[in-house]
Amino acid sequence: MDKVAEVYSLAGILLASELPIPELASLPGFRAPREAVPIRVGTISWPLPGGTEINPDCWATPSQYLLRIPGVARYRVSDGMEIIVEPEPGARPLDVRAYLLGTVFVVLCHQRGLLPLHASAVAADGQIVAFLGHSGEGKSSLAAHLARRGFPIVADDICLVDTRAEGPAMVTPAAPWLKLWRASLEHLGQCAEGLDQVFSEDDKYRLPVQGGGESAPIGKLVFLERKDGEVAADSRVEIIEVPHLRAIPMLMNLTHQAYLLEATGQRNDSFLRCGRVLSQAKAYRMIRPWGFQYAESTLDTLEDFLRRQ
Repeated sequence: MDKVAEVYSLAGILLASELPIPELASLPGFRAPREAVPIRVGTISWPLPGGTEINPDCWATPSQYLLRIPGVARYRVSDGMEIIVEPEPGARPLDVRAYLLGTVFVVLCHQRGLLPLHASAVAADGQIVAFLGHSGEGKSSLAAHLARRGFPIVADDICLVDTRAEGPAMVTPAAPWLKLWRASLEHLGQCAEGLDQVFSEDDKYRLPVQGGGESAPIGKLVFLERKDGEVAADSRVEIIEVPHLRAIPMLMNLTHQAYLLEATGQRNDSFLRCGRVLSQAKAYRMIRPWGFQYAESTLDTLEDFLRRQ
């Protein structure tokens, strides 16, 4: 890339971007090395020759990915080495960046051979504990509360595990912010005013955090579940160990963009990466009552679990 607006670092990956990304700290005066991923603004042809149609707005091969968000932008990710963005006329830059830092970055990580888990994570006793769940399961809120109890935040929503090298599977710190709904911020005693929104139409915000630190081995996987129906009145928190063979499909299901791996014939690769993680990490189900009124008792149980294991 001859001309770039800024150079940024996210999860150890350098991004040399023609689009300003104020959500990330720039590296002032830093000249982008060859290994930096260029993010270019350009025209993207549609559809993808030889690709699989995931849906009318998404096409993919094992090394190429096209995404179209009507009213926002088109995106192309190639070989884990390049991102092209074509914003639509009148699109809000905030929304263009939200997809770039979310879905598009996840696909880039997949193409680079990393395992992006749908999880938030904290450090505990020299290892990483990941809390996995689909959107709305309270992953970010748990991480925020645990940070106040002395567990540094390592990842939010996207927990990157590197299984490529020999030795233990390592988590790369990637937590410049927590994405929290206004209600969760208020429960933390934080004000939403002055924070950046995630999407222009959502009441969800990026709360900057002091994350980071060094890479560390993944040690525990905690799958989040709610108590619903008649059992919801039971305020106890259950943490139950899951056998490794049963945990592998659970982990595959909570890999970001898992549908993409299935559609592009990479399910076996995903299976091997998840198996590698579970060869060293213990897996648990945490079944808890839902609601802010149960937050402190849930955190007490979870803190005891993290400190005694």
